[in-house]
Amino acid sequence: MVLQSSGTISFGQISAEFGLPSGKNLGAYRVSETHGALSNMPLDAGVPQSGQISFGNFYSKRLNMVVDFYSGGTQYRQNARSNYNNNTKIRVIGGHRSRPANSSGKKVFIHVNKYIGSAKGSASYCALRTGGWNSGTTLRVDVGGNGFVLGAGGNGGSGARSNNDSGDNGAGGSSGLGIEYSGTTVVVASGGAIQCGFGGGGGGGGAKKKFSSGGGGGKGGKGGGGGSKTLKAGGGGGGGGAGLPGGSGGSGGSANYSGSGGSSGSTFSRGGGGTGGNRNSGDDPRGGNGGSGGQNGVGAAGGERGKGEDESNGGSAGGNGNGIRKSSSGISFSSSGNIIGGTGTGVA
Repeated sequence: MVLQSSGTISFGQISAEFGLPSGKNLGAYRVSETHGALSNMPLDAGVPQSGQISFGNFYSKRLNMVVDFYSGGTQYRQNARSNYNNNTKIRVIGGHRSRPANSSGKKVFIHVNKYIGSAKGSASYCALRTGGWNSGTTLRVDVGGNGFVLGAGGNGGSGARSNNDSGDNGAGGSSGLGIEYSGTTVVVASGGAIQCGFGGGGGGGGAKKKFSSGGGGGKGGKGGGGGSKTLKAGGGGGGGGAGLPGGSGGSGGSANYSGSGGSSGSTFSRGGGGTGGNRNSGDDPRGGNGGSGGQNGVGAAGGERGKGEDESNGGSAGGNGNGIRKSSSGISFSSSGNIIGGTGTGVA
């Protein structure tokens, strides 16, 4: 628990909080540690790292620990409390004791200095969740200059196959950080980011046109006798939204003149929409182009309507996820730094 703020303080109280150093040496509590981008960390703020140290330097101090999201490669859909419970993923400052099962009265740094991605399917899906913590825990999320907590991009919608169906809507993006403990502090260093996943573009609409024989209908005309032919144009696929993973491009609509597929989004860049099917003839039907996916500063676009005697609408653009989501409306937090995508409620 947090050490007292005044009065007589004993070595036994200090060692009960921070662990017992070899030789019962008070000077062993002078530490400077680096964990990821968190450098020169003391035992707790205000505890001397060099020079004279006394019992009075330990008033109101508490055990500090760092949850490791900085070593290793890219991860997806992580829960910080689960990492805390994993002894290989928790660093106890000072190194004189193991992590306590109960985090009450302790200071915990959730430190990210690599890429953490999310999953597609819902805005409530978060790349990193704080998880639940014991009451009285001081919880801080620190994202370093090489840290990125990123929602997944939404997939682009498929293009319409003809005038009989519309282009599919683009899918929405998912979210970055999910906060499940009230009073959490979030700090993002320069160069790092917490960012939503961006929506996918809508698929393009389709169209058709009927040509009568002898009517100069280009490919549709057969010349000579009666009869007619109907030609159909498919819509282009929507582009995928930016995120980790990026949204997949939607497929082009298959028809006499098929639309082309949209391109997939990448971590920070959107995918473009595919081209609607057409024969580059003024008389022929033309499928609508698919909409581009979204990225930071640019929203996803809906698909275009097809053009012909009979045509259908393009699909709508998918919405963005959130940079930060809270597990309930009663959760409070403070934040600073590069956080893109606003705040929502509901964490999964």
